Amino acid sequence: MTVDFNRLKHFSMTYVFIEDKEDIACEYEQTEQSPVVASDGNSVSFTLRNIDQSEDKDIYSVVLIKEGDDDFYIKSDYFDDAAEPYPLDVEISDDDVKFILEGEDEVMYLYGFFE
Repeated sequence: MTVDFNRLKHFSMTYVFIEDKEDIACEYEQTEQSPVVASDGNSVSFTLRNIDQSEDKDIYSVVLIKEGDDDFYIKSDYFDDAAEPYPLDVEISDDDVKFILEGEDEVMYLYGFFE
């Protein structure tokens, strides 16, 4: 499964907190700054902001890292440990790639849209 970070032009994220009675979803969109792909093509950096905030106070840096063809990780200051690489599951379609991070009571869906 190969993902060419150079072809990804826009990112959005849905983070779902799984509660007993009701799931709570938070939506994030990439800021106007374009994603930056490392020269070796093995990582891409971008920023996301909470679309429900009227102020730009909830802005997070994100780095996606590719190791080999099948291993992908995420680092972000959204998480408690910003330096920790968290392993991702990946689903690819013709229009986008979905990176998935699942925890005990939460799941993150990070979408990268191809040009």
